[in-house]
This record gives sequence, structure tokens and C-alpha cells, in this order.
Amino acid sequence: MRYDFDFSNMPAYVLVKTGEFAVVEDFYKLLRNLAASPRWVKGAGLIIDHQYLDLKKMTFADVKMIQSIVEFNSKKLGGGKCAFIIKGNSDALSAGLSRLSDSDLSSPIKFFATLPPAKEWVSP
Repeated sequence: MRYDFDFSNMPAYVLVKTGEFAVVEDFYKLLRNLAASPRWVKGAGLIIDHQYLDLKKMTFADVKMIQSIVEFNSKKLGGGKCAFIIKGNSDALSAGLSRLSDSDLSSPIKFFATLPPAKEWVSP
């Protein structure tokens, strides 16, 4: 998975644009590199834009694993909100993402289909 950090909206949030193929294991590396960046501010919001990621093989279980990775690293990242932009390419994935976003309204992690509502939700 390829990813680029855009710190131009700091300290409100950092935008991470991903691409190529979805590999859940790469998400550990992404968060480690983000937390190690001198431009990262602990507690800032995080928008992970997967619009250009090839999701053909991604399952709902993969999305749940990524959510768990973010939750596990929450303390290291400072506990800010994390928005994911994911357009499900299957009905099952789309339905699962919708259930996740609606299941816990107080959760610091939400899933969106487009960038504008994610920005609005993450921004203080």
C-alpha cells in the first residue's frame, strides 16, 4: 500500500491518501511512520482517504482489523478522531461500514464515503 501524509491542515487533522493494493499489515507501518513524523501533533484528527486504494480483495473483517489497529495505537496517536474514507465495492462491505459508523455514535472512529463530511466530523 502506498500512502502520503498531508500536514497542511494541522493542527486540526492530517490527511493520509492511500493507493495501490489494500494490505492490512501496511497499516501498522503507516501509523508508526505517522507517529514518528516531526510534523505530527499528538491528538490531532486523522483522515485516512482510501478512495484510490484497490479494495477488490478487502473484506469487512479487514476493515474491522484496521479499526482495531487504530484503537490499539490510539494512546500513541493522542486519542484524536479518525475518519476513514472508504467506498465499499461490494454490498456486504458497504453494509458493514454503515453498521460500524452507526453502531457507536461516541466512537472516535467513523467511516465515510466522501471527504467533506469526514473533514467536518474530524475538525474541532
